[in-house]
Amino acid sequence: MLTVGSLFAGIGGFCKAFSLENFKVVWANELDSFAAMTYRANYSDVKLYEKSIEALSVIHDGLQPVDVVTAGFPCQPFSVAGAQKGFADPRGKVFFEIVRLLKEFGPRRPKIVVLENVPGLLSHAKGVTFSKMVNSLQSAGYWFMPPTCYEILNTMRLTGIPQSRDRLFMVALSWDYFDEFAFKFPQPQSAEIRPVRDFLDLNKRADDSLYFDPESRWGKLFEESMREGNPDGVYQLRRYYVRENKSDAVFTLTANMGEGGHNVPTIKDEWGIRKLSPEECARLQGFEDGSFRFPDDMSRTQRYRQIGNAVTVPLVRLLARECRRILK
Repeated sequence: MLTVGSLFAGIGGFCKAFSLENFKVVWANELDSFAAMTYRANYSDVKLYEKSIEALSVIHDGLQPVDVVTAGFPCQPFSVAGAQKGFADPRGKVFFEIVRLLKEFGPRRPKIVVLENVPGLLSHAKGVTFSKMVNSLQSAGYWFMPPTCYEILNTMRLTGIPQSRDRLFMVALSWDYFDEFAFKFPQPQSAEIRPVRDFLDLNKRADDSLYFDPESRWGKLFEESMREGNPDGVYQLRRYYVRENKSDAVFTLTANMGEGGHNVPTIKDEWGIRKLSPEECARLQGFEDGSFRFPDDMSRTQRYRQIGNAVTVPLVRLLARECRRILK
């Protein structure tokens, strides 16, 4: 059976996607204690190393060799929404810890490495940052040559899930196993985009705390925007205004949703104007009811943050399927 290990595993989006393609998840690594709690609630049989990647060691921790390693490493150092400090940010340097671990496996290093980050990584520091990553992976013994080794993939165009989400995916193949770069990224399909409301609980009143007070400043602002726009549309509260997504999709779900009302998609239902629940946001990342759950005592703030940090499961499943194809 093909095997996978996940660095920066979060709540297990990569693991879920690869397991759906019949990979066995052997181990995972996650530093954040809250994300680790959610991971354990869904993958109790997987060995989880709850520590920083800097403290993780193939030898001392007994990391088992796997066919594929995945890593959605921190995006804040490279995001246009952040300070863009790159490798000057300690979180930016963890990329080289990924490479260190690959080298520690020696001749049993993973055959495929799948990486995820924000599109801004490509242009950060005028391309110098990405060039260093290319050289680093090549020095570890991997086929990793731009532009064939990466693709910016959009959740909506590839899966039909109505979320406007672009993410950079990079794939490296071991020289010892592959004679050439054989991986093919999925191409956008003419798949039907499902309506946002297919993912929402509209047959019952949501938790009271999700609703805006109609007499509040923001409640009145939403009401005015929805009266002028599409009453069935999806809206988002920015710092000083409300914006509507004209394409019947939610804006990119981000970790910032955990910081309050800003950035959380907002709709109008039978009972009023409200934010989407974390569970509804999870569906819009491809986490299906019945196959994923949050621990009962996990705060709503953490739930939003974890979903925003996750990958879209059906999109990553397409990558997992291609990994399986070229490994066989």
